[in-house]
Amino acid sequence: MPELFDSPDGVSAEERLLCLVLALLPSDRGMSKADIFATVRGYRDEFRAQGATEALNRKFDRDKDDLKSLGIPLTTSETDNPADAVYSIPKSEYSFSFTERELALLTAAGAVWSESAHSNEVREAQIRLAAADADGHDLVAYAPRVEMHDQAYGPVARAITDGRVITFPYLKPGESKYEQRVVSPLALVDYDGRWHLLAYDHKRNAERTFLLRRIVGKVGNLTGAPQATPTPATQSEFTAHLDALWDSLTATIRVTPETKAASVLGKRRGTVIAGDTYTVHFLDEAVFADELCEYGAEAVVAEPASLRAAVVARLERLVSDHA
Repeated sequence: MPELFDSPDGVSAEERLLCLVLALLPSDRGMSKADIFATVRGYRDEFRAQGATEALNRKFDRDKDDLKSLGIPLTTSETDNPADAVYSIPKSEYSFSFTERELALLTAAGAVWSESAHSNEVREAQIRLAAADADGHDLVAYAPRVEMHDQAYGPVARAITDGRVITFPYLKPGESKYEQRVVSPLALVDYDGRWHLLAYDHKRNAERTFLLRRIVGKVGNLTGAPQATPTPATQSEFTAHLDALWDSLTATIRVTPETKAASVLGKRRGTVIAGDTYTVHFLDEAVFADELCEYGAEAVVAEPASLRAAVVARLERLVSDHA
């Protein structure tokens, strides 16, 4: 199977899921986990560097759950040894389709890409492709890649690469006024569909975790400030920390059967269902409370009390705002 091109900037969770779908769809016999790790963009570099680590296996398990929650029929063969399982997406059950509006947008995006094919940035990319024995003239034929990041993602990611200290306004849950943070960013991880930043907070002299969606203004650079730098293991250790936090935080929720809440929460990684009682994992109480509000009476929190109070407060505020 041909390998997919890896960019030097890493692979987002959205792009990794797309690559996994594109790898599985053409495969009539499916792919083993070993094949996926060895060939699919988003897994291959980590697999080559460290092998099939526990962190890589957990990433794959999360991706399987995410695909299923999106309605993609990912199937797993039945085998006595889980390591021999084969994963596939039946072409008869899943295919890409676009509306007229989506096709128009894709056509427009392709036109923009073609118009920019002779920009300085693209000429630099052609040089790099030529150095790798690729045909730089084929670059015009590549479709543009759409990535979904928080607004702060770009400057934060560049600061990690460049080893810079940054400052940004950060709004904590339940607060009406932001705090200005000064940090050395160490690692970015997409977890539970949201970008999390591990950084050394210089004002608190300790490592802290930040949710990028809570950065409410411009990210600035500080020159001459003392820096904290990540180690080669920082990224995997941060992911392991988030995994442990996810495993430790659960909510007991009474869910109305055959509703959106039942469908979404039932497919959430690690959910245990006993009748209409769901034990559901979460990572951030404020974020999860926001999500639960979308389900209204379909999902009623029993425990913990703090999560129940957070949901009730949000619903009461919603009623008050629209009274």
